[in-house]
Amino acid sequence: MDCVRRTVAGLIVRQVDEVEIRQATVRDIAGLTASSAALFEEDGAAREHLRDTAWPEAHGAHWCADLIADPNALILVAIAGEAVVGHLIATISVASAMWIAPRAEIVSTFVCASWRGKAVGSRLVTGFVEWAKDRGALRLTVSTYASNTDAVRFYRRHGFVPLSLDLALDL
Repeated sequence: MDCVRRTVAGLIVRQVDEVEIRQATVRDIAGLTASSAALFEEDGAAREHLRDTAWPEAHGAHWCADLIADPNALILVAIAGEAVVGHLIATISVASAMWIAPRAEIVSTFVCASWRGKAVGSRLVTGFVEWAKDRGALRLTVSTYASNTDAVRFYRRHGFVPLSLDLALDL
C-alpha cells in the first residue's frame, strides 16, 4: 500500500518512536479508506472470491465517516509523518436480553507491510483493549481467515483464542 499523506489532528492514544496511534477524524478518511482498500486487496480478495475489491473505493469513505461519528465504534489510525500506515476499526455491543454483558469486536485491522514487525499492530490492539475495558466489555472478538496464519498467530499472541468456526459451502 502506498500510504496516503494527510494532515492529521485528533486525540492521541499513544505515541512511540515514529508512529502515532490516535483516534481517527474526518481528516483521516482518505488514508483510512486507502488502508481499508489495501486490506481488501491483500487479505479479503485473496481469500474470499465473493468479496468486491472495488467496495472500498465506492463505499469506504462513507462507511468510515459513519463509523467516526458512531459512539459505539472505535477507529484508530497509525500515523507516520502525515501518512496513514495502519488502522483498527472496532465496535461495541451493549448488554441485551440475549447477551448479558457488553462485547467488543475488531472489524478491521491493517498495517502497511513496511511497518509490520515494529509493534504498530500491537499498539492498535492495545488501544482497542483499553477502549473496550473502559466501556465495560467482558469479551473481545476478532475474525480472521483460517488461512491467514500470520493474523491468527498475531491475535493469539494478544490473548485471543478460538471460540467458533465458520464453515462455508459455495454453490
